[in-house]
Amino acid sequence: METLTKKMDHVEKITRVMEVLCRDRATYSLRELERLTGVPKSTLHRILTSLERQEWVYKDPASGSFRPGIRFFLLNNRAFFYQELIEKAQKQMEHLVRQTNKTCLMSVLEGSVGLCIHSVEPPHPVKYVAHKGMAIPLHAGASGKVLLAFCNEHIRNRILAEIIPPEVDKQKLLAQLEEIRRKGYASSREEWIPHAGDISAPIFDRRGNFVAQIGVAGLANSFEGQEEEIAEMVKEAARNIGSSL
Repeated sequence: METLTKKMDHVEKITRVMEVLCRDRATYSLRELERLTGVPKSTLHRILTSLERQEWVYKDPASGSFRPGIRFFLLNNRAFFYQELIEKAQKQMEHLVRQTNKTCLMSVLEGSVGLCIHSVEPPHPVKYVAHKGMAIPLHAGASGKVLLAFCNEHIRNRILAEIIPPEVDKQKLLAQLEEIRRKGYASSREEWIPHAGDISAPIFDRRGNFVAQIGVAGLANSFEGQEEEIAEMVKEAARNIGSSL
C-alpha cells in the first residue's frame, strides 16, 4: 500500500506540472514551476528531465524555461501545434517566395492523409494556387512523397498497404522514396497537376523528429536548369524552421 501511495503521489506531481505548463503562457521557469506546483525543485528537475527525454516537455535552450513538448501537442492539440509551426515558418516561407517567385506550401501527415496547413503565394497572376485544408496525394508530387518518405516506417507501411491506389507501382514508389531520403528532397513535374512542378523538403525538429514538409510549386517549365539551386533554398528554409522547434 505504501508503494502504491508513493506512485500515486508521483503521478499527482507530474499532473500538477503538466496542468501548469498547459496554461495560456508560453513558458515557465523552474522557479515559477516550483512555486505554482508546490513540487520541490530537486523532484521537479527529475520530472522535467524525464518528460523532456520523452518529448512531453520542451526546454528552451536560450532561457532554460519550459513548455509542453511536441508529443503533447500532436496527441492533444494539433491545431495549436500547427498554428505555432505556421508562425515559426512564416518568415522562411515568405523568403522562399521572394527567392523563387513561386508559391510556398507546408503540409503535414494527418493520420493517413496529406494536408496543406499553410501557403504563401507570389504577387504575380500566373501561379500555383494552394489553400489551407487542401488534400495532398501521397503517391504523386514532391510534397506528398516527402510526407510518405520521412514519416514513421510503420505508418508508411500501412499507407502503402491500405491507402495507395492499387494501380500505383509500389516497388517503383518505394525506390523513389529511398532516393528522396538519400537526397533530402523531392522534385516532380506534372505528376499531380497538369503543367505544375514542385520541389519539397522535410522539416525536422531539433530532436530529429519529422514534423512537416515545406516546398515551392509553380509552372513545370520554370524549374528547368534550376532544380538543384532551388532545392538548396528549400532545404535551407526547412533547416531554419526546424532549428526553432
